[in-house]
Amino acid sequence: MNDYPKKMSSQLFAIALIAILTLCLKTGLVFGQCDFHWKLGEGVPGVSDDVYAMTTWDPDANGPQQELLIAGGRFTVAGNVLANNIAAWDGNSWQPLGTGMNNYVSALTVYNGELIAGGTFTTAGGVTASRIARWDGSSWQPLGSGMNGEVSALTVYDGELIAGGYFTTAGGISANYIARWDGSSWQTLGSGMNSSVRALTVYNGELIAGGDFTTAGGVSASRIARWNGSSWQALGSGMGGSYPDVRALTVYNGELIAAGWFTTAGGITANYIARWDGSSWQSLGSGMNGPVRALTVYNGELIAGGGFTIAGGVTANYIARWDSSSWQALGSGMGETYPYVLALTVYNGELIAGGWFTAAGGVTANYIAHWDGSSWNALVGSGMNDWVNTLTVYNGELIAGGAFTTAGGVDANRIARWDGSNWQPLGTGVDDYVYSLTVYNGKLIAGGYFATAGGVNANYIARWNGSSWQPLGTGVNGGVYALTVYNGSLIAGGWFTTAGGVSANRIARWDGSSWQSLGSGMNGEEVYALTVYNEELIVGGLFTTGGGTDANYIARWDGSSWQSLGSGMNSYVDALTVYNGELIAGGGFTTAGGVAANCIARWDGSSWQPLGSGMNDWVYALMVYNGELIAGGGFTIAGGVAANRIARWDGSSWQPLASGINSTVYALTAYNGELIAGGQFTTAGCGVSAYWARWGLPDVFTGDLNHDCFIDLLDMDWFTQRWLHRDCLYNGWCYEADLNYDLTVDFADFAALASGWLSGW
Repeated sequence: MNDYPKKMSSQLFAIALIAILTLCLKTGLVFGQCDFHWKLGEGVPGVSDDVYAMTTWDPDANGPQQELLIAGGRFTVAGNVLANNIAAWDGNSWQPLGTGMNNYVSALTVYNGELIAGGTFTTAGGVTASRIARWDGSSWQPLGSGMNGEVSALTVYDGELIAGGYFTTAGGISANYIARWDGSSWQTLGSGMNSSVRALTVYNGELIAGGDFTTAGGVSASRIARWNGSSWQALGSGMGGSYPDVRALTVYNGELIAAGWFTTAGGITANYIARWDGSSWQSLGSGMNGPVRALTVYNGELIAGGGFTIAGGVTANYIARWDSSSWQALGSGMGETYPYVLALTVYNGELIAGGWFTAAGGVTANYIAHWDGSSWNALVGSGMNDWVNTLTVYNGELIAGGAFTTAGGVDANRIARWDGSNWQPLGTGVDDYVYSLTVYNGKLIAGGYFATAGGVNANYIARWNGSSWQPLGTGVNGGVYALTVYNGSLIAGGWFTTAGGVSANRIARWDGSSWQSLGSGMNGEEVYALTVYNEELIVGGLFTTGGGTDANYIARWDGSSWQSLGSGMNSYVDALTVYNGELIAGGGFTTAGGVAANCIARWDGSSWQPLGSGMNDWVYALMVYNGELIAGGGFTIAGGVAANRIARWDGSSWQPLASGINSTVYALTAYNGELIAGGQFTTAGCGVSAYWARWGLPDVFTGDLNHDCFIDLLDMDWFTQRWLHRDCLYNGWCYEADLNYDLTVDFADFAALASGWLSGW
């Protein structure tokens, strides 16, 4: 009752202001074409996925052009450029090599002044090139008709290019796992091997091949053999072990070095690495505790990389150096869940390591890094180094949370703020993933899987007051995956069973000073999504009961008890929002309320209905933007049309947002008039946009709330509805009408709109 006169005065004031502006301005201002598109985003530190092979190549031999580092693998982005599976580094920046390949690059070398790439690809630069191609500095060309299987090793021997791999034909002729290119056609090397060739080098004037084979040229040769120009011969009794193979070869101090997944060489113990002195196999100390996948020589020392953590009895995380007598680490090595070093080379006097890792020596370095003799460094990139799980707006800035540890080249542990031009950290961030964000009582709230925030204990949930992190009581005892505000309380959902020390099954409320349960909560499975609809709290997740009543994957809390929404879904609910007065749910389900509804459905207050034919895969994020419902996820089809991971529903049909995004979308919000997407992707539309992307108009016009490139009475009417409803915290319109981002739609926002209108923005 006390609020009613205040609300009425706000309504009358808003109506009066609209009347004044209507008299002053008869038409809106036009700002050109209204073509929405994806905007160019940020790149990655390094490349976007695994590096399998590296070499150096000088485009003009000893001419004035810079020698280049070439990296091949399965990435699509290198630094700030699109680079399909192959890229060149000039010492300062990454460059694509044409349009790259349509599949992995596994091997690289230089032959007759041209760069040679082998792998699993079937096209290079848009032309047919079956598993092998040459780059002349401007275009890709095939080498004959190529191979019928992967090329995984390349070298040059006796003036010819040698290729090894999983193929059995080369240039249309039988060539068991190994072949030679004489400059015009493919030829065999004897009768080849009986299984794959994984590594090649030249030693003492002979070609050396390593792999999975047990015979070469018909003679016994366990995983390694030599070709003298006319026949194959074994190197002693070769390698042995449970599943032996040879994956890497090089020459060091006049000896042949072989590495892989073996534990014996020539019948003696040799853990994953061994040396051949010309007549017998010898160990290199006690070897490693895991496979070796790459070898090179740097600063007079042998360098080995792979999947090991110990070399010669000392800790050496995935990379180590041998000084002729003992193994030593290179800094703290590489970091990732299961890291591997898969490729090594030397460029500009530095050691280059590539593989499957996201950190080197404790610094962010996505899949490739350089060692200057004393420390590891990244091969530059400006954006985040890992995916974004959640987005919101706080104090006029975009907030992103996720798995990343750097943003815009600065340290930002799992959470960062964007002021419109730069990323900045929020203190020292948190120590593990952030899954959810919201704003409550003027504070930013973050939930996730972290134990500390800003260095203080904060069990899975914390608040940022603009300068420091603080806990919310004693927090909860498990992951927080969803946050919202309902009836003046902060609501948290996730995988916990207690909040603030009291029982709270998967959902709890924070009243500003203490945690409380919501009835008996859910039946032991996660809560993934929260929203407010018809003044009730809506909860989605993996549960099948709420408060002891049947509630299949979705339930509603009316303030005192849990209720179902019809018969619910047949699988997970991961996302919730409100659109056109209806509740929208997204997830992995195929039915809602017993009717077919593929991954998305709408609830009109009494029953579930599909939205067209839905999606062909998971929906993880939902919001309202520009009067349309936006869905993001792992899908590639929406409503029967191609829509890569993101689509819009105009009230009757699904439409794509240009060519979409190249991997999963986990989060959506609006900021500065643009739709913001976060996820695991590296491209949006036709450009690089690593882990977050912006969709909008070429220019942002303050006050153009319906995004039609006009500021007029339609925008004023739309703004007024938001003002009068006073529902900023509960729906997708909030961050559009709340022009100053203070979580209230009021006169200050009206002033910003009017200023834009009157000034001609």
